[in-house]
Amino acid sequence: SLRLKSCNTPTKLSSSRSSLSAPVIACCHQLRMKVITALVSVGLAIKVQDLQEPTKRFGATRMCKPACAPQCPQSSRTGVPCLPSADMWPYKTNQSWSIELGERILMAAKPSTSVTEKRCKGFKLFGDSAWCMAAFEGESSSQGLSFGIEQRDLWSETMSNAFHMPTMLFDCFQDPKSSPALAMIAPNAAGSCEGNPHHCYETHYDAFRTCLGPREETVQGRKYNSLSNLLSKRVALSTHVKIDVEGSEWSVLEDLLDNKADMQKIRTLDMEVHFGFGAASEAAHRKGSKEEQVTREVQIFEKLAQKFAVSGSNIETNADGWQPAVSCPQQQCEEPVVHTHGGLPVNQFAISFVNPTLVQ
Repeated sequence: SLRLKSCNTPTKLSSSRSSLSAPVIACCHQLRMKVITALVSVGLAIKVQDLQEPTKRFGATRMCKPACAPQCPQSSRTGVPCLPSADMWPYKTNQSWSIELGERILMAAKPSTSVTEKRCKGFKLFGDSAWCMAAFEGESSSQGLSFGIEQRDLWSETMSNAFHMPTMLFDCFQDPKSSPALAMIAPNAAGSCEGNPHHCYETHYDAFRTCLGPREETVQGRKYNSLSNLLSKRVALSTHVKIDVEGSEWSVLEDLLDNKADMQKIRTLDMEVHFGFGAASEAAHRKGSKEEQVTREVQIFEKLAQKFAVSGSNIETNADGWQPAVSCPQQQCEEPVVHTHGGLPVNQFAISFVNPTLVQ
């Protein structure tokens, strides 16, 4: 193993692939570069686009250059995220397990080597999605399933208007009075939506006051249904899925990963992941310590990234807005449940996957 001295904290990083998730606690940028160089030398690191002189901004320093620079979109992005480290530790505490799990999340979220611009025949970056366009070719009977709607669901509108596929929307928390789509009063297959800035669907959609959960049940007065039930009549490579359900995703994903047939039905999977949120539908898994609960979620996320190919995320986009010197100038902030060794929170972000068979 490789031992390095940081500014004030001893650090150990194993060169074993199985131990790559050991804590990497870096307190100075020189150490960060040593760690990157060491990882590259053993062939385990994700590629850093461009090492450069430090770029400082609001108490955080980047030692790399975003691949999209100088004109980066404010959406999810493809490519390896270039992330900053806090100049001074911004939190009241510094838990080693929060760093370890955060680094494991970051490694699992790196773009898959199979997802190239050539194999994807280009990318479409839109909001929280980074779509591999090969997933939208040669399909005529695809459907979009959108879980978590809020007032407006631009994901399902894009599926309807840009890709011309029917969609089904699900949410049991959002009040339909403030969501035309959920109330089923948005224009629905009534003609072109071009130039219409409001809720509008060119292709037919349906909406349901139902949430996504591990099983069909009622929790705290709200109806839930399982992904498996909703995929039951779908065929292979026929469904695009979006999940943004505020922490209810983990048991759903756990069940999906145990069902090879259901996984094969999904062409793309767009998600916002939430680590340590403790959703009501996850009550059965709120036993044990917070570390044990979040470790389970990280393990599910790692397995998901093995079964599907990562096409992009908004981790780097989120990092653009991180200002530790502004939000935590006196180390007064509570420590995020998971974060990088540089302090960047990774407890919530959007990530896009594509079925690996489409980019072989």
